[in-house]
Amino acid sequence: MQLRQRYTPAPGYTQLVTPQTSPVERIDFGMLRLEAGQTYETASGANELGLVALTGSYSVQVDGEEFAGLGGRKTVFDGRATGVYAPRASQVVIRSESDDLEIAICRAPVNQRYPARVVRPEEVVTHAVGGPGYRRYVHDILGPQVQAGALLVGETFTPQGAWSSFPPHKHDVEALPDEVKQEELYLYKIRPETGFGIQYFYTPPDSPYGPLDQALAVRNNDLTLMPFGYHPVAAPPGYDVYYLWFLSGESRLMRPHDDPVHAWIKTEISAEREYARSYPR
Repeated sequence: MQLRQRYTPAPGYTQLVTPQTSPVERIDFGMLRLEAGQTYETASGANELGLVALTGSYSVQVDGEEFAGLGGRKTVFDGRATGVYAPRASQVVIRSESDDLEIAICRAPVNQRYPARVVRPEEVVTHAVGGPGYRRYVHDILGPQVQAGALLVGETFTPQGAWSSFPPHKHDVEALPDEVKQEELYLYKIRPETGFGIQYFYTPPDSPYGPLDQALAVRNNDLTLMPFGYHPVAAPPGYDVYYLWFLSGESRLMRPHDDPVHAWIKTEISAEREYARSYPR
């Protein structure tokens, strides 16, 4: 199963993931690069659409309603993102206001139509998550503060030497209130770009999807797919690992299910415990 793909930046729109070409059922994903003054037009059809500008400035029209003065980051590490939500059955026109516009575009099928919405940087909800050895910073862009039918969109910043999506979690069965079935995609950026991260995929022994036990190096502009299974990430010393994430499922809830083998880490690891450990000298 091909769980990692490579995005090679190119002018215009680059389609990267569809249910017809990838092991997913609900995610359609691509990247858009435009220079100043260039435009891109698309129709959402039976999907709702999420836009996240990684770099550059732009404006968007959704069914003729214009949202201007969006974006402005030089890199993903230079501040919070700007997100745009466009409903199903809408026409979307993106106009670049800089020469470095790079936008991630994700589509997911929905039955209901919700209002178009822009989430500006000050509206992004931020969290510091985890503890010693697995501290990371999560930004909810199209999160609970936005009405939508399926998509949840955000960014995670993992400092060098830390683990992320940890303890390992999954979301591949519908088992409310503890877990919902959702597919996920990560798009990676590494600082410095010459570095790499590690993503590990595995399933529990009783998984209805069968055995999976695979670790992959992820580099700048790689993307990974999580149709099922646990999927932790590691950032090596010297390299910060960023990933943009899209979740899509019939239930639009954040219900990640921690691997019970490792869930103890959340409650028992603390700074005091870490520093009090005895190590061979």
